[in-house]
Amino acid sequence: MRLLTYIQTRHQISRRNFVSYVQQGYVLINGKKISSYTQEVQNGDKLLIKSPKYAIDEIIKEQQANATLILFNKPKWCVASKSDPHNKTIYELLPPEFKNYYYIWRLDKDSHWLLLLTDDPALVNEYEHPKFAIDKEYIVELDMELDSKDIQRALSGVKDENEILKAIKITKNKKKYHYTIILNEWKKRHIRRMFKTIGYRVMDLERIREGKYLLWDLKMGEWKII
Repeated sequence: MRLLTYIQTRHQISRRNFVSYVQQGYVLINGKKISSYTQEVQNGDKLLIKSPKYAIDEIIKEQQANATLILFNKPKWCVASKSDPHNKTIYELLPPEFKNYYYIWRLDKDSHWLLLLTDDPALVNEYEHPKFAIDKEYIVELDMELDSKDIQRALSGVKDENEILKAIKITKNKKKYHYTIILNEWKKRHIRRMFKTIGYRVMDLERIREGKYLLWDLKMGEWKII
């Protein structure tokens, strides 16, 4: 399980604040300072956060109750975040009883459609951990037609910010400049960065599937428990 997931679930600390705590050396796991907000933790690890404004000292324990999973049709103009001083968050659109739920595979502000949320950190880990390689499917609109050589580059993997970004399948849609993209890994702004590296701009990005779950007939801003 990612420490960020645990923190957001248990203590409702925003991603921005937590990253700041890590960068300032305020976050320790088992007595050692961590260097990345992507740090993995497990049951029994000792967490210590000692900042001037916030303090936590506890043993990490994953939630054991049966998981609840929510399908949410995220609008383009809101952010997947606990708090944001400049934008409306998904939690302002969802009922109050979901305020402590957390999202699986974040969608950025300019991306929309399917977002899964759950109350079980173990389920987030199951979906997001690279070893499980769960598929995610997107409809992507680019600013121009994809060259066949660039399709192969995206399938083989391109390097950006010391990360390899790639897709496992790219299919041309009937609509002009639209493609179906399938990933089996997840990195921050993965698709946008991948296409930018090879010279294309993503004009629109819609996620239509996460693992076996589809958006179904949910309208923008609607949700349902599955």
